Amino acid sequence: MSNAAKKSTDDLMAELTQKNTDLQDYIDTNTSSMIEVNLREFWDGLLKKSGKSKSDIINGADISYIYFYEILQGKKNPTKDKIVRLSLAMELTVAECQQALRFCNHAALYPRLKRDSILIYAVENRLSVYQTQTLLRQAGEEELK
Repeated sequence: MSNAAKKSTDDLMAELTQKNTDLQDYIDTNTSSMIEVNLREFWDGLLKKSGKSKSDIINGADISYIYFYEILQGKKNPTKDKIVRLSLAMELTVAECQQALRFCNHAALYPRLKRDSILIYAVENRLSVYQTQTLLRQAGEEELK
C-alpha cells in the first residue's frame, strides 16, 4: 500500500474504538498504516538536520556525553525534560519536539499547562536551555531536570 493509501490517524482511531473490534483483525488489516520507530535513526536524522556538532548539542542541552551517546545508540529512552533540552539545543521545531516526545513514549507538550506553554514558547523561539530555565523560574515553575 502506498503512503497515499494509508489510513489517517483519525480513521485508525475510529476503527479501533468501534464496538466489537477484533484486535488481531485490526492489526492485520492496518499493518501498512502503522509506523515502526527506530529511535537510533530518528535521533540521527534530527542531529543531521540540525547541522550542529554533537559537542555543541551536548553543551547546549547541558547533558552528559555518556547519556547523549546512549540516547543516540538507542540504549536510553530520554526523559521528557531531556527531550526538551535536546530540542532546544538542536533548535528543533515544536512539531519535531512533539514527535520526539511521542516516539519516546511521553505526553506531548500541552498548551493548557503553564509549564508546557513556557516550553512550547522556548522551542518555538529557539531559546537556549539557560534562557528557558530563567523563564520557568520566573513563572514559579519547575526547571528542566
